[in-house]
Amino acid sequence: MLVKNRMTKKVHTVTPEVSLYEVLRILEEHNFDGIPVVDGGRVVGVVDEKTIMREFCACCAQQNQEAGIDTDMPIPFATTKVAIEPDKRRIAHFLHRRSVSELLHPGEQVVVINADEPIEQASYEMFRHEVDLLPVVDDDNQLVGILTKGDVLRVFDEILGYGPKGGDRVRLAVPDVTGRLADITTLLNRAGIKIETVVFTQSRFASTNTVILKVEKGKGTQAEEALAKDGFKII
Repeated sequence: MLVKNRMTKKVHTVTPEVSLYEVLRILEEHNFDGIPVVDGGRVVGVVDEKTIMREFCACCAQQNQEAGIDTDMPIPFATTKVAIEPDKRRIAHFLHRRSVSELLHPGEQVVVINADEPIEQASYEMFRHEVDLLPVVDDDNQLVGILTKGDVLRVFDEILGYGPKGGDRVRLAVPDVTGRLADITTLLNRAGIKIETVVFTQSRFASTNTVILKVEKGKGTQAEEALAKDGFKII
């Protein structure tokens, strides 16, 4: 499965000159995890609510430090301290007078993913860089979509078949013996049961592995009975 099969193609973007107030308005209105920042057709960053609040907290801390205020109350996202809880007027003033460009770091590489990369590569990049959203680019490095952590989790759910949609789940404890997976697929094929996905995981017990099958809807019980009859252990 490729990124281009799961990405959102209709993408909202902002330019570096847009105010943080406008960014938060867009995030709130569309319930976005984040929004790509584009300058001259090139992705130069991603801005989200967490990044904005981190900047706001740092700004408050700096102002309080300059005013000689210092307490033992730490604030989120900042190493300095703040004593005064900001009101809405203070937040609105900050958001209106600051632009996206102030959150960008010139020269810093933006984490993106190519549309033709496999979905598992996107998952790895999100984990590695601790991001919830990846801008998706084509071979010319032009923005063609976005992929969110929610998109990846939906794929994970579909593969394991855990949610209410899709097929039935069958979990087996399988001896670590060559050919046993082939035995499972052959057995179910003979029973006329279609396998949609197979996940094979190594167990903490060296001699046994776990196989999670997603079979066609309504065939889970039949699959379990056929496998159990042939000596497989259903979990």
